[in-house]
Amino acid sequence: MMTIKNQRWSKYYLYILILIFLGGLLRFFMLSNQSLWYDEGLTLTNSDVSTLQESISRVRNIGNSDRFQPLYFIVMFGWRQLFGESEFALRSLSTILGIGSNVVIFFTALRIYGKKHALWSLVILTFSCFCINYSQEARIYSFAMFITSLQLYFFSKVLVKNQAHQGTSKLLFSIFTALGIFSNITMWLFTTALCISHIAIYRNFKQWLQWWLPAAFLSLPSVIYHLTLPGATDPETIPINRLGLPIIQNILFVLNGLLVGTTYGPSMEQLRGDDRVQVMLRYWPHLLLLLIVGTVILLALVRVLLIHKKKSREQHPDYFFTSVFIIAFLLGLLLAVVAKTNWVPRHSYYLWLPLALLIPSALSQIPITSKRYGVSQLAQIAVIFLIVMNIYSLFNYYFNEDYQRDDYRSAVHYLIKNRSSSTQSVFLFGNPRLFEYYGDSLTLDGRDLGDRLKEGILNENFAEEIEKLTNNKHTVLLAINRDYQFPQGLVEREMSRLYNLDSQVDFAYFKIYRFVKKKN
Repeated sequence: MMTIKNQRWSKYYLYILILIFLGGLLRFFMLSNQSLWYDEGLTLTNSDVSTLQESISRVRNIGNSDRFQPLYFIVMFGWRQLFGESEFALRSLSTILGIGSNVVIFFTALRIYGKKHALWSLVILTFSCFCINYSQEARIYSFAMFITSLQLYFFSKVLVKNQAHQGTSKLLFSIFTALGIFSNITMWLFTTALCISHIAIYRNFKQWLQWWLPAAFLSLPSVIYHLTLPGATDPETIPINRLGLPIIQNILFVLNGLLVGTTYGPSMEQLRGDDRVQVMLRYWPHLLLLLIVGTVILLALVRVLLIHKKKSREQHPDYFFTSVFIIAFLLGLLLAVVAKTNWVPRHSYYLWLPLALLIPSALSQIPITSKRYGVSQLAQIAVIFLIVMNIYSLFNYYFNEDYQRDDYRSAVHYLIKNRSSSTQSVFLFGNPRLFEYYGDSLTLDGRDLGDRLKEGILNENFAEEIEKLTNNKHTVLLAINRDYQFPQGLVEREMSRLYNLDSQVDFAYFKIYRFVKKKN
């Protein structure tokens, strides 16, 4: 009997190792295929220092909202010292931590729910387009998710009865809670949801104090750090993407991104125009399928919670993670409304962890030999469809150029190739660090002109400003990253006073105009 049991465990962990390997393969696959995009250029800028002391000083004085996530840039500085700054090197930190998050969440689910549930959680995480996307990006999200997963793992001892030796777990939970809040200010949303859910679901005040007083004490320096940053008490002074869409669209976008990634339906570029409703309607089969799958899983989870209620198991972990998800979701929504910022999936990374632990619970009441196809059986089909939909999203992410991010690499190569003694290039919007990164130090920074053009506050004719900036060059190449920020036809119209439009090329999120000076 013992031999059979050992064989089953060996087979089980073989499956786990295969899934971890596959998850790593998907995260490293084509890691350097796409160019670094605008936000990854900010990571370069924020970690462009020579010493640790300079790094600590730099992060406090960052001009945008990145100032509220300092630990990542300090770690990235050290990572660059060890591994360089190639696209692969910069992104591999996120990749490794993304794999680590999968492993940690698996062991969290194994401790709380058992083998079958943990296996399903790992399968969902392995193929999650949302997780893979941010595991391939030199930004904070995979880093923050890894710290959050560790916070949740050490806290999970609360959710399991008769767990001894909790002292070490309490200490490590407190440490990673403090590190998480120092890493990213939005971590307080998830931490607050954990804190409220703990007392609301388990109603053990003494235990609650034992876990949360040390965490609060160790987190106090991080909280003070964030509160004393410039703009902390006045979010409207921080340069961020302001709320430009109805909040309901932000909510739907967050849920869509968490479940199937942002490459499942229409691309972000397609949704920039005024015809976004028509664009969405063209993808109605995709969206209808997502709605059906999400609804079935939701109904199955509600059914499971009701079953727990009938059995007087109100303190079941499913209730806890449901509470964490709902509270964290509402806090994220509140922050978006108060700060007047667009709420996007990457800002909601902390919501994916309770979801990854909850979704397999929709399958927990399936009788293996049952021939009845009720909600639970449909939920099993729905979860399988969810995984397939994520694989479809991954195919788009890897191979469909419609979903490509800002292509600085191609844009810069074009500018270098088309430069001559009579030609000068200028960018009206973009990340100057990325122009330098891809080998272009000669394109002029015209962002001030671009900003004034958009706002209509130029002191003189825009074409004359360009003529002066380029020292009266015969040919001007105007490069614009995120050209949707400029009214359509504005650049051509303003330049037409002194220049003729010779040609135009487009790359992902880039438009480059070639203007030739008119003959007198």
